[in-house]
Amino acid sequence: MRRFLPPGERDRAVANMHTCAFAALLLILVLYIGPILGFVDSVISAMGPFFVGAAFAFILLPLMRRLERLLKTRLLPRAKPKTIRALSTTLCIFLLIAAIVTFMLILLPQVFTSLRSLAKLAQGFVNANENTINDFLIRNGLITVESTELNTIWDNLLSTATQYINVVLPNLLAVSSTLYQFIFQLFVGLIAAVHFLIDKDPISNRFKKATYAFLPEDKAESLVYWTRKGNHIFSGYISGKIIDSLIVGVICYLFMMIAGYEYSLLISVIIGVTNILPFFGPFIGAIPSILILLMANPTHALVFTIFILILQQLDGNLIGPLILGDHVGITPLWTMFAIIIGSSLFGFTGILLSVPVFALVYAIFNAVAEVRLKRKRLPLRAEEYSTIPPAEEKPQA
Repeated sequence: MRRFLPPGERDRAVANMHTCAFAALLLILVLYIGPILGFVDSVISAMGPFFVGAAFAFILLPLMRRLERLLKTRLLPRAKPKTIRALSTTLCIFLLIAAIVTFMLILLPQVFTSLRSLAKLAQGFVNANENTINDFLIRNGLITVESTELNTIWDNLLSTATQYINVVLPNLLAVSSTLYQFIFQLFVGLIAAVHFLIDKDPISNRFKKATYAFLPEDKAESLVYWTRKGNHIFSGYISGKIIDSLIVGVICYLFMMIAGYEYSLLISVIIGVTNILPFFGPFIGAIPSILILLMANPTHALVFTIFILILQQLDGNLIGPLILGDHVGITPLWTMFAIIIGSSLFGFTGILLSVPVFALVYAIFNAVAEVRLKRKRLPLRAEEYSTIPPAEEKPQA
């Protein structure tokens, strides 16, 4: 076969063709960005149940591994691996469904009852302090209406809030298209989670096979290593954070029950749920909780504030590190930086996942830096650079 290009020009021609193809692809993306994003959004929406299933499987994976070890070593040492995998997966799904049903049947009714009682308490608090609140609003120029009109405004606001609590909240589970979609995604997600857990090893092996097929061997090994590292960071962080938040919520509930405080279950749920959010979560949950207690009993609110400060110190310095271990490995300053950047870019999802993502990026950066330092035969510990170069020496130009 006759070659029309000399050997030295072929590589340049191939590089130019790749550049032109990339430029054409970039131009298409710029011109049709709207339809492309719409298509991607529709595909992501259609794959929603599979994302839910993957999330369930990811959260349940550590539990499934522990159940497998228990079945292999203690209960069913002679059972086949497929049987053990099926039993452990079934137990994981059963525990997940049991937790959801328990929350729906036990916690939600009590939370709604607390919200109704809180609405009545708020109405009584406003009625008792109506003149003080009105004088404050008028003095600061926030309102300029007569007292009779103020009374009408307060009555309307409180009446609307009470109706919302007493009528709307019990009917949140009414049949609607949104509820149907939620139930459908949850049901299909649970089925997908079962398949993800059962076929975890074949799926992982196929991805590794494709990685080694399309990448050089050293690159493939590096990608597999960092994928495992990322899985270790994410699974350990998410499962550990859930357990940590559950412990914090239980401690809060026991303290409030023993002390005889009002709305113990509602406030404990708020504290436990918001504690999942790293760094800012405890403050987000403490503020509404303190305001609720402030209307019921100012002394209780003050003691609860001191208790929350002690509890968060205990969680941040003992409970959290004991459960999370070395899954994060970044300082509080970097944690705050990751949360602020993640929340500004990706909203609530960024708040939840910014810390493990940043921890993974930080680990990759440190690994690359250490490789380059070893090549230069320089020290690896950061503390050793406090005296490099010596203060009396000037860097060479």
